[in-house]
Amino acid sequence: LTPQDALASVAIFATGDLVAQQMERRLQIARRWIGPLSADRAVAAPVPLVQPRRIASAAGLGFVYGGFMLPSVYQLAEGLFPGVSPAKVLAKVIVSCSLLSTLGNYFSLLWRRYAQPSPQPGEGLACRLSRCCCTVTAEMPSVLSADLRVWPAYDVITFAVIPPLVRPFATAFVSTAWHTYMAYRAAVPQGDTEHCKIG
Repeated sequence: LTPQDALASVAIFATGDLVAQQMERRLQIARRWIGPLSADRAVAAPVPLVQPRRIASAAGLGFVYGGFMLPSVYQLAEGLFPGVSPAKVLAKVIVSCSLLSTLGNYFSLLWRRYAQPSPQPGEGLACRLSRCCCTVTAEMPSVLSADLRVWPAYDVITFAVIPPLVRPFATAFVSTAWHTYMAYRAAVPQGDTEHCKIG
């Protein structure tokens, strides 16, 4: 891992969150004006164009996840199963997906969700962590399903064709799209999270 790789990861995660914010903003504006007319529309809070706190949090996540976790798992897989035979490529994909698709996505979603402003005024840190863990756990099946539609195929190409020195650049393109999705999921919960309201 080089400083350039770490900086690239910071930029990828920050960019993904910025794009996700614009998607959320468009959705919120559309819902506001498509919905029934009411006095609430006139006094509704303006939808922010950019949320710097979220971008900073995403950049920090990019430094930790993209700068250390992701390359460490890829290096582990490469070290355990060197070579490009079909069996070894499959073994490396299993290592990558078993760690990043599960623990990696959970960590990424939890980091993003915890960094957001609490919807419950006065919520303590322990309650906030418990609530975030509950909502992330509820959403993980659908996140894992989406992950398995993208990353195993990409990992096969990565481990079979792309040289290790070029992988950070190739992964940047897929990662930007994926972490835009993760940022959007963190901000717009889609699972059954009603039971996660604490306090």
